[in-house]
Amino acid sequence: MKQKIYSSSDLMKLAIEEHLKCTEFPRVGAILAKHGKILATGYRGESPRKHAERIAIEKLSIEQLAGATLYSTLEPCVCIRDDQGLDSCADLIIASGIEEVYIGILDPNGTIYSQGFRKLLQNNISVKFFSRKLRAAIEEETFEFGEVQAVYGSGKRRVPVVLSGIEITVFFSRTDARAIPIKWATLQPFHGCVDVSSHNGAVTVAAGAATFSDVTDPSVFRFPSHFARLREGGIAIIKTNNSTFCVLVRVIKIFENDILFQWEVRNDK
Repeated sequence: MKQKIYSSSDLMKLAIEEHLKCTEFPRVGAILAKHGKILATGYRGESPRKHAERIAIEKLSIEQLAGATLYSTLEPCVCIRDDQGLDSCADLIIASGIEEVYIGILDPNGTIYSQGFRKLLQNNISVKFFSRKLRAAIEEETFEFGEVQAVYGSGKRRVPVVLSGIEITVFFSRTDARAIPIKWATLQPFHGCVDVSSHNGAVTVAAGAATFSDVTDPSVFRFPSHFARLREGGIAIIKTNNSTFCVLVRVIKIFENDILFQWEVRNDK
């Protein structure tokens, strides 16, 4: 039987189908193809402790891999520890003979963000990206907490704060479109602090408060500014002009390229 020939768009969608088979986060799916013919597939969790790209690559011989194209819903990882054991997916791809890689989304983990993309390019591998519409679908389904740059109600999230930082829109709820923008930037892990900002005059530090429950009335805190420099445990209150609610944010943990923060929305009393 003649093997079906798929377009690049079809192969992106098939990689997402693999991605949706995952039962753990982050979800990642991979397809290896040559001249539109599928050679192998893989998804995270198909084989214990192996990434989707590795699973697909290890199903093929060197001869089959030569000149192939990889479609991966998430940016291939890079080595982040000397004692990592297995080669990173980026190194594995480079050594395999694969000529082209399509990436769904760049990894928001600040330690990996754009590093896999850069390494592939530096080793003369052509890199392209999934269509904007498919990237949006992947973003929503890849991570346990959904889309990285939008949060709802209350919760906690680990986010990258690299280069110019990350902007996040805090929505009051999934059914209430009221929103306040915040931005995390100027991460200084060695000094143990990070900046949170919004519109000018929207940010107030909840000095002395250790938990959100300590902030019984956000309006009692003074000296609003356009940003607050927070250490671990620090709480800021963000309320933009004309907004009918405020957002409390608390820094839980500061990492080298990331922070873990908690947020909670409050209606004005």
